[in-house]
Amino acid sequence: MMKLIPYSNLKPKNLGILLLFARLLAYVGYFLIGIALLAFFSEFYAYLFPSAPVGGQGETYESHPYQLGVIALFLAIVVLVVSALFAAFVSWEASLSHPNDRDT
Repeated sequence: MMKLIPYSNLKPKNLGILLLFARLLAYVGYFLIGIALLAFFSEFYAYLFPSAPVGGQGETYESHPYQLGVIALFLAIVVLVVSALFAAFVSWEASLSHPNDRDT
């Protein structure tokens, strides 16, 4: 059965809080990707089905959801990279041998 937990195979020895933070950041990154996709799809929808101009005296209101999409996508990439770095650090710490683990 597939788990929907990011970095579910990691077994931290001392950095459980950092792994939890990496997982939370991964969820935030996934959420930001969803926001970016919604912004891009709303811009595409507005392009396919334009609405009538609204404004009394030549005023027009232009919304650019693609700007929100680009910003959200950039932030998602940054957050996911930081999350992966934290998870790599936890994985590295788990792979280290501790003095108590020796068979002497």
